[in-house]
Amino acid sequence: MNVFKGHLLVALLIWPLLVYPQPEPLTFGIVPQQSSSRLAEKWTPLMSYLSEQLGRPVRFMTAPDIPTFEQRVLAGQYDIAYMNPYHYVEFSKVPGYRAIAREQGKQIRGIVVVRENDTATQLSDLEGETLAFPAPTAFAATILVRAELERLGVSYTPKYVSSHDSVYLSVARGFVKAGGGIERTFSSALESGLEGARVLWRSPGYTPHAFAVHPDLSEGDKEKIADILVSLSETEEGQGLLGGVTLKALVSASDSDWDDVRRLGLDFIEAEATP
Repeated sequence: MNVFKGHLLVALLIWPLLVYPQPEPLTFGIVPQQSSSRLAEKWTPLMSYLSEQLGRPVRFMTAPDIPTFEQRVLAGQYDIAYMNPYHYVEFSKVPGYRAIAREQGKQIRGIVVVRENDTATQLSDLEGETLAFPAPTAFAATILVRAELERLGVSYTPKYVSSHDSVYLSVARGFVKAGGGIERTFSSALESGLEGARVLWRSPGYTPHAFAVHPDLSEGDKEKIADILVSLSETEEGQGLLGGVTLKALVSASDSDWDDVRRLGLDFIEAEATP
């Protein structure tokens, strides 16, 4: 009798799951500008909030490096993705991601950092040096910086080190003369204890990273996710979540917001193999 009761109890517990199957998790891919552990720490609270608001699990995902992230976006492995401007321009073509939100009143700039006691005062002082970059197609940290160096005729040897944090550490420890990054990740690195590095140069500004969704996602889900992201700044909890990922208020985005990036004529860029 006890065995029968036990089986009956189990059946009663799992019956709702059989009648009402749980929704498939949504995958949210974050471009790996920092280490996976740091990104998980910063972004997981936002994923939990989205899960609660949507009534559907939202799973944090990233990649070990930017080239792998690009492969996964191209393969459509992320339902939602936070990607740099160049990535958005490319992946809006294939597989057809569409922007739903971006940071309000923000432009992204590339920066070049050197050691704090370095005597360099301009980019031409980097002539003939080895420079660190996170990945060949990192928009601000690599593309904008390299474009300016080439415009100035500065010769250099690029070294790809997988993340923005690795760039800053390589510079601070003297492994390379300088490196490319962005203001947000550099500020975050300083807050986390980075010492011995300073900004040498800043690029002009462009439309920042996109929150974009895969074309297979339903229109209803796209609208819900966009509404939740845009409304984050309206509550104290939401502001805290945005602050946790070093973002300010978000606004609705449209594909044309990244036309300034398209006008740069970056079609010639081809991904280089990461050593």
